[in-house]
This record gives sequence, structure tokens and C-alpha cells, in this order.
Amino acid sequence: MKIKRTLLMILTLLLMLSGLTTNALASGRVNARAAVMIDASTGQVLYEQNANQKLPVASISKLLTVAVIHDELRQKVITADTKVKVSSDVAAIANDPNYSAIGVQAGQSYPVRELLNAAMVKSADGATLALASADGSSLEKFNLKLDQKAQQIGLRNYTIVNPVGLTNGDLKGLKLSQYGDKAENAMTANDVALLARYLINTYPGLLKITAQQSATFSITKDKSVQADNLNKMLPGDQYAVSGVKIDGLKTGTSEAAGASFVSTGLYRGHRIVTVVLHANGGGDARFTATQQLYDKLKRMRTEEITLPRRLQQQPVANGSQKAVPIRPRQISVWGDHPVKAASLTVKLTRHSRNNKIPAPVHANQKVGELEVAGRGVKTIDNEPLTYNLYSKKGVPTGNFWQRLWH
Repeated sequence: MKIKRTLLMILTLLLMLSGLTTNALASGRVNARAAVMIDASTGQVLYEQNANQKLPVASISKLLTVAVIHDELRQKVITADTKVKVSSDVAAIANDPNYSAIGVQAGQSYPVRELLNAAMVKSADGATLALASADGSSLEKFNLKLDQKAQQIGLRNYTIVNPVGLTNGDLKGLKLSQYGDKAENAMTANDVALLARYLINTYPGLLKITAQQSATFSITKDKSVQADNLNKMLPGDQYAVSGVKIDGLKTGTSEAAGASFVSTGLYRGHRIVTVVLHANGGGDARFTATQQLYDKLKRMRTEEITLPRRLQQQPVANGSQKAVPIRPRQISVWGDHPVKAASLTVKLTRHSRNNKIPAPVHANQKVGELEVAGRGVKTIDNEPLTYNLYSKKGVPTGNFWQRLWH
């Protein structure tokens, strides 16, 4: 049994850093009501603008629905092959051209994987409502699941009305009596970033879905529909960003939400998340506003910090060797301009027993985390920057003499 213990070592590093502050990354604001950019791996906030105001988020809400569905898949409540029968109320939404529609038909059954694909590529409202009923839940019960999941993730200021982001009145026969017709889902930009980071870290397979340029959906036995991804920032698309490989994540559009977008992509080996809520100008302005964020990112730099030698080897209990080398040996902290000095507190947490990692240790096994905090370092969850530590090689269980000696 692996027991997580916080141990040993508080190390204060006085470093000349080229920027840990994040309040003046570049001149000018992003052309949107609210915006956030974070490093998804560590949670470091790279840019924020009106990030704590709760705003309508429209179909970005579907990310929370996917988080609940992913839990149900992991818990085997449903499977990717579970067939979901479409009700007439869902079909009325799925076939309304005023909505984001894929055209699923009343009385037809569709596998969860197909509905999930439609929800994330086409942002199909009817398909998402069908997905929410995959385990037989009513809309009210699924809303409770959404609220519980939001609390678990750590969202702080949100409103949940339905799984798709439509106004309550737009749900037609599915609207809920406890809400007014104009009620709709809302979150802060910070909460959207938290949600996106959670999904990326716990459900990385989702990016294989959101990275598709287009997808084909089987509506009936004799009819298929091909739909383009609503994300116009994928590689080769109109708003793709040079040097950034964007592979997700979700658009959102409504009268109250305006044009909104949460993206994720890889830049210089870092997984980045951006959030733009209510881009000024509507339509594709959400993509140009996101480009602004990535432009700011390119003007930033990282300070590479080499771990002290004493941290580069971690002790092993009952192993054929006394210690195992770990990776990475350098960690990165984002910054925007030079400061005189910064004091960083670095704390090591081992996955260990008696302050040692129990053998056998496998190559590339996660063996602990490094937590970094300091002046000017801000994170999306108000926790220290967190860097996962992995073993560089395996250490088998030692023989009697090796265990006795070590």
C-alpha cells in the first residue's frame, strides 16, 4: 500500500528570475469580457482579465456534462456501447435548425460513444441531452450530478440549469418549472479553466475526440451526417496559431453568452488552456481573442530551475538499490519581465512508506510531487505549483542481504 506523506525538506531558493508576476504580461486587454490563460500541468495563471465574474457560458457547459459521463464510464454505470433511446422531447431539440442540431431521431437508439462525439465535435444539443439520460436519469437528477461534480472539481461560482447550456425556455418540453425561461448556465472564466484542466488531466482521451477536423454520424440505418468541428483553431484551420498545436476544446454561443471559447494546445512542450467569455464582436471574434492570448504567451519566457542534487535521487525501501533517480531534473516557471529576486519555497511530497519509496519501483512510475510557492506565483486553484516526479528507471525488490543492508 502506498501511503502519501509530506516529508523532509523545505528548501528556500533565492533565484534571479526573469518574471513570476502575471499582472502585466503585455500591453492591452484581450478583446472579450473575461479571459484566462493557464499552464494546465502546474495550474500557473499566465493571464487573467475579469476572471471572477460569473457569466453565461452556453455550450461550454457540455464540458461539465462530459465530466459526469466520464465518471459513469469509469464506474461502469454505462459503457461506450450503451444504447440510448431518443425521446420525442429530445428529438424536437435535435431537429430544430435554430439549435446546434445533428438530427438524432425519436425512437432511435444511439451508442454513448456516438452521442459523445456529436456533443464535442458538433456541440449537438439533442445528442447531449440524450447522453445525459444514458443511465436512465431524469434532467433534474442529472443536474444534481452536475452540481456534485462541479463541487468536486472545485468550481466556486456557477449556476447549473441544464446539461447543454440552452436557456430553460429553449428546452421546450424538457424545461424545468423551478427556473424562468431565460435562466441559463453560468460560470466564471476561472471556473471554466478549472473544469478544462480537470478534464485534460483525468480524461486525456477526450482530446482525441476534440482534435477531429470533422466526424460522420449515423442518424438512421440509411442516413449519415458529416459535420465539421466548430473549433476553427485546429491545425490547418483558419485561426490556427503558428507554433501552437491546438487540439480542443469547446465553443459556446448564446445571446447572453455571446461568442465564447475554451481552447487547449501544446506550446513548447507545455499544455496550455485559454478561456475567452463573450468576445467583443461575436462570431469568430472568440478565435481572434484567443489568438491574442497565445500572442501574449509567446512573449513570455520560462525560468528553468534545476533541482538540487539531493532531490534528484530518492531513497527506496527493500530495493536492490538504495535509491532511484527521478525526472524531471528541471522545472519551469512562467514569467513576463525581470524582477530583482524571488523567494520560492519548494516542498517534496513522496508516495512512500517510512519516507522511502517501496520496492519494486517501475520505470516511469509516479513517485511524488514537487510543490512550489512564492511571491508573484499564482495558480488557478490557489494551491502551490505542482510538478509530478517520476522514476527514471526500475528498481526491483532486493534479495535478503540487499534488503538487510539497505
